[in-house]
Amino acid sequence: MANPPQRTQQVPQHVTALLSHLTSRPGVQSTLILSRKDGSIIQSTGQLAAQENNHPPRPIPPAPSNADQTPLAPPSDSSPASPVAPTPTTYQPSQAEALAAHIFNFVSSASALGVSLARPITMQTANGHSSSGLDGEYETYANGTGTTTPRDEDRDGEEAREEDDEVKLLRMRTRKHEIVVVPDRKYLLCVVHDAAHGSGGPGAAGARLARMASTFDVAAARAAFPALQGEQIYMDNAGGSQVLGTVADSIHSYLLNTNVQLGATYKTALTSTAAYADAYTAAAGFINARPEEISIGVSTTQLLHNLSTALRFQPGDEIVVSKLNHEANSAPWARVAERLGLTVKWWTPSDPKNPTCEVAELKSLLSDKTRLVACPHASNITGTISPIREIADAVHAYPRQALLCVDGVALAPHRQVDVQALGVDFYGGAIQAFSWYKVYGPHLAQLYASSRIHDQIDSLAHFFKPTDTLDLKLNLASANYELTQSIPAVVAYFAADPGATWAAMAAHEERLQQILLTFLAADDRVTIIGEPSARKELRVAVISFIVRGVGSQQLVEAVEQRSPYGFRSGHMYSHRLLKDVCGLADVDDGVVRVSFLHYNTEVEVHGLVAVLREALAGLSIVA
Repeated sequence: MANPPQRTQQVPQHVTALLSHLTSRPGVQSTLILSRKDGSIIQSTGQLAAQENNHPPRPIPPAPSNADQTPLAPPSDSSPASPVAPTPTTYQPSQAEALAAHIFNFVSSASALGVSLARPITMQTANGHSSSGLDGEYETYANGTGTTTPRDEDRDGEEAREEDDEVKLLRMRTRKHEIVVVPDRKYLLCVVHDAAHGSGGPGAAGARLARMASTFDVAAARAAFPALQGEQIYMDNAGGSQVLGTVADSIHSYLLNTNVQLGATYKTALTSTAAYADAYTAAAGFINARPEEISIGVSTTQLLHNLSTALRFQPGDEIVVSKLNHEANSAPWARVAERLGLTVKWWTPSDPKNPTCEVAELKSLLSDKTRLVACPHASNITGTISPIREIADAVHAYPRQALLCVDGVALAPHRQVDVQALGVDFYGGAIQAFSWYKVYGPHLAQLYASSRIHDQIDSLAHFFKPTDTLDLKLNLASANYELTQSIPAVVAYFAADPGATWAAMAAHEERLQQILLTFLAADDRVTIIGEPSARKELRVAVISFIVRGVGSQQLVEAVEQRSPYGFRSGHMYSHRLLKDVCGLADVDDGVVRVSFLHYNTEVEVHGLVAVLREALAGLSIVA
């Protein structure tokens, strides 16, 4: 036969795309795609495949045994031949088959090691004492009951592998070779390199890994998020990020150990009250504010509605509202204007393909009657970053010094927020809001208002309660205890140098969005809604687009049928933007939105591009 025995199997597009990415650096000698179930060869290329072309025909080898952790080998020459039966043909596995067996066993051993690290075994010894950790596990193996057998996971997804033994990447280097193994859910992708090219060349995968390691460790980041160990690939992050494992642990611990009402003087109540107060200190410090300047609630929508109810207005006041806003920063101001008979001026972008908050357009709407301007720091549709400092300069140019209400929800997961850098201490006042559940934390949101404008905000609380903080004024009750007290775990994630961490994350995300934007820009059927450049100074990794003749949800479902990628379609509560500015005929179907965070990888994005290409090719284009 021309090649090693291989299964006749269609390899999914995302797997071939991943393999293509892994082979993008020089020095690749061979590749193998193996079945993760039994290690059988599905596909081979390069020198291994070439050697098979010169190999004489031979019997098909047995699949590697789960019980046998040694590579395939011929029978021993010392074995006596039967005096009656003819000597059986000795099977000689090819180099590819032997390598496949070693790789399969390598992954199996790594999987067992992962289980050992994650869940040390506890057992009863002969004397009745508990034995745990490595000692207990070694004893199990010594008694013949241990196993490194991988679980069967090829039953059309009916059995999901436990997260504990998820092996993500294996690498081994010898004097002459380097082999990289990346397990997929059903496949093992193997690349053999010449060791001389092990570090890669400029622009290649090795260089990318080296550059990332020097600035941002994506593998370490992913390890902090338990949900990322599963099959789903999360690219709907603008709707909500995955939560840090430390945050989940904090919530779990609070509920089990300190779940009492705040404010009492007994020991556990004092502990809970202190944890709650510490959370406000951490949350305020996260944006360079003071604890008395923030309020924490269930959502940005709720907090801004509370603010619009409590903020004082006068007859004749004007409110300027950007049509780039998520409705959370539009509806409260439109409703208060309707209720009080105020004037709303809509700040409407002129470019339907790349709508932005242009300062020149804003200036034409401002007057001495302007009470408040509401705009996003970044659009949750376009990802474009608004020039907030320039906007603040324009808003505060009038003697009255109008207020600036900034929706920071779409920006906060991607960039460090510093309310002092926005000039709010110098100017008459500013308001900023964002959601913790989009910044790796629990389902909470936070509102900031400069202490300089607290005297313009009425209290919504009971008449007998103090009003010396923003939270006491706006929160009708305390924020959720167990969720709020977990906020310090989010802040701690950014380490001792948050500025450097944020900068490294932004650089990584810039590379991610460059991959997708380049693909989309090359297809004349695709219209990118927003900034076409991937420059981190101009946009965050929130990318929306439409495809001529293809419904947005239709494309989303086509991708979902082919892969574990998760993202969405629709208007994402920016209804006015898509209807009034972009002119979409079907606003409910809206756009396709893909949103990355720092824990996404270049491999994932390359895989997404491959699946999008395949899905678009399979869809009927309606003129």
